[in-house]
Amino acid sequence: MADDVVSEVADAAETAKEFLSLDTLVAYGQTALPYVLKFLTAFVVVWIGFKIARWAGKVAKKSLLKAPNVDETLAQFLGSMVRYAIMTVVGVVAIGQVGVQTASLVALVGAAGLAIGLALQGTLSNIAAGVMLMLFRPYKLGDFVKLVGEEGVVTAMTIFTTELATVDNKHVIIGNGDVWGSTIQNYSSKGTRRVDNDFGIDYEDDINKAMDIVTKTAATHPKVHADPAPWVKVVGLGESSVDLQSRVWTDSDDYWDVMFDLNKAVKEAFDAGGITIPYPISVELDSK
Repeated sequence: MADDVVSEVADAAETAKEFLSLDTLVAYGQTALPYVLKFLTAFVVVWIGFKIARWAGKVAKKSLLKAPNVDETLAQFLGSMVRYAIMTVVGVVAIGQVGVQTASLVALVGAAGLAIGLALQGTLSNIAAGVMLMLFRPYKLGDFVKLVGEEGVVTAMTIFTTELATVDNKHVIIGNGDVWGSTIQNYSSKGTRRVDNDFGIDYEDDINKAMDIVTKTAATHPKVHADPAPWVKVVGLGESSVDLQSRVWTDSDDYWDVMFDLNKAVKEAFDAGGITIPYPISVELDSK
């Protein structure tokens, strides 16, 4: 039995010696070398091709910006299409370098078209929606919009996504399919916006005096438009206050400044004019 074990060990050692021999390694290396070269070639093709695609996209965008009647939004969108088109071609060429027959690959993709379409329906819908957004142009770069519940300035738009920068500097990326399938609110397209501010005064105060204070305060703000003129009315009788609403018009870019400035300015004007902003009744009861 010991002799059998020794014999098996000797055979294993001989097999390992033959496998690790220089001639065997050279033979394996010669067999593997063509495949290694193919994969290296494919890698180089992809690396160079993607760089060319990125460069071509930028060149296309810059060239389109110089053309008449082409704005930055359309130029960026078409530039991204050029980039992705070149990347697709590069991918097919790289697959061909590995040894896969591209004709067979196309036939296979065609045969599996339904399955691929179902698997990529989200991506395909984003592309289709991107084209529709470019055709109808509900917003452009630099517009302040509300898309799928997110508010921000449009910073980029590709065939797949729309990117926003929110007021608190968050980077939001939304698929074009989601954008096209929801309500789009563009706060910049009209150039001007109406600012509504609500104020409550005590029932014992002079309503006309309070309305006059709000009107004059709004009219003196440098960013409030004189036409249409500031509008102030009683819009409700609350549990503890007479509710006034001020409506003024301003440039879209000045919306938030005007809203916050008027809140502060009217409060200070009420204090100076003896107008009281009452606490809610529930707060007074809780305090007692």
